[in-house]
Amino acid sequence: MIFLSRFYLIRHGETLWNKESKYQGQSNIPLSDNGRLQAKRLSERLKEQKIDAIYASDLHRAMETAEIIAAPHRLEVFPTREMRELNFGIWEGFTFDEIVKRWPGEMERWRRDPYNERPEGGETMAELCCRTSMFLKNAANAYPDKNILVVTHAGPIRALLSVILNLHYDLFWKFKISNASLTVVEYDGQKELNRSGAYIVTVNDTYHLYI
Repeated sequence: MIFLSRFYLIRHGETLWNKESKYQGQSNIPLSDNGRLQAKRLSERLKEQKIDAIYASDLHRAMETAEIIAAPHRLEVFPTREMRELNFGIWEGFTFDEIVKRWPGEMERWRRDPYNERPEGGETMAELCCRTSMFLKNAANAYPDKNILVVTHAGPIRALLSVILNLHYDLFWKFKISNASLTVVEYDGQKELNRSGAYIVTVNDTYHLYI
């Protein structure tokens, strides 16, 4: 018998760097006041939903979002490095335009082949896809046929969707993943994610932010 685990993948609430369009990566940036409000609205939406386990990227913005959502469920939040954002190395804290000006040619080089190239001090998209897929597989096996909530970042959610669909990296950015959005996938963890029968149920649901 196959037991599909249901994953509620949530992007953290807004930060000031989000508003300023700065690359955050693995920098430890806290939520803004609006980000906390977004998390509370999502918490209200999910308070009646049965949740069996809650994980979060161990970065502050994800952990704080997770703690707000977890409160009505009285569940412990398990921090995990595997669901951190892509490490952008020396680019973190700068906008796209600032990066292009400060490091001429480097952004173009990376965007031509982000699966194999990396910002200085950062990681490749291939590494991001590998660690997030492994996390999902392990969690599905740890909690078969359960509801697992994971608070993470836009990059890891895009990575998981791309792996499930076996997409070329050019399509990675085609998924809009908003702050405090909800994306739902189902996966049994029996095969590697890219060869599995995983389902995408919902992508970037932000209904709770507008009611």
